[in-house]
Amino acid sequence: MLHLIPNNMNIDFLGKSKPFVLASTIATLLSIVAIFYPGLNYGIDFTGGAEVQLKVPAEWDIAKLRSELDNGGIKDPLVVQIGEPSAHEYLVKVQAAPEQLNQVSGKVSNVMTEKAGAGKFEVLRADVVGPQAGASLRISAIMSILYAIICIVIYITFRFDVRYAPGVVRALAIDVIITVGVWVLLQREFNLTVLAALLTIAGYSCNDTIVIYDRIRDYTKAHPEWDLERAINRSINQNLGRTILTVLCTLFVVVSLYIFGGPVLQDFSLPLLIGFTVSVPSTIFVANPMILYMEKRRLAQKQQAPSQKKKTNNKVAPSGTVAPSSRT
Repeated sequence: MLHLIPNNMNIDFLGKSKPFVLASTIATLLSIVAIFYPGLNYGIDFTGGAEVQLKVPAEWDIAKLRSELDNGGIKDPLVVQIGEPSAHEYLVKVQAAPEQLNQVSGKVSNVMTEKAGAGKFEVLRADVVGPQAGASLRISAIMSILYAIICIVIYITFRFDVRYAPGVVRALAIDVIITVGVWVLLQREFNLTVLAALLTIAGYSCNDTIVIYDRIRDYTKAHPEWDLERAINRSINQNLGRTILTVLCTLFVVVSLYIFGGPVLQDFSLPLLIGFTVSVPSTIFVANPMILYMEKRRLAQKQQAPSQKKKTNNKVAPSGTVAPSSRT
């Protein structure tokens, strides 16, 4: 049987984790700063706006459509090609004042009639999202991620031990926050499709971590003479081949979606590509060392408890009391 990683490989991952922990912490902090400044580029899903799906003449391309709409008084339209280029279908997204949202479709139709001619185009669909609905969706988006994290913590606590939960949460937070930070730097639109990708990343981030945690638990039970550090390193080494194969197979699909899926699927595949890439080092070098940290903290608290109890018992009696004397 061919093994991608030799079974006898024994790399000290915990010993090499500090640079990765430091780098991930810095990247996470910078991403949090970027989320607030310059901030997310919210799409009309979260801010409110109108979407109009058009079928344009064959000689028109995305640049011409954007230019004609802008010259026709529809400022800063976001134009995305849908489907095959031969279909000549585009999605036009426009942000406008609440009282003007219902007029966007008519304005687009008037501009196309003037520039392309009546009967040379077709309005396939028109949707409007109000600002209040957009604000509600923003809150729902944040809550959905928080609920996902809470459910994962509850599962890890009952499936393994409370000491394992912080590692999963930290790795999950790093994957999601860094992905959002890169998205801000790219100045890509943040919409419901990106949110769906973030929730997918959150679930994927836990997958490999849970498998390694299961192996750690098995080793600690089968070899009680081993220290925890040895059990963690052995578990990572044993699972490394599976980690690499899983990530490669997943990335093949995600890259294919990004290359061949068109602009619409790029908003879903690109965050997945970023998040899945970040999840590998975060699982190995962040989630697993957290178990060792939590165990050392537990042992330190356990050692402090008897000493504090001893100090309490050895306190000097209050003044005014007489110590009992022995009789001869």
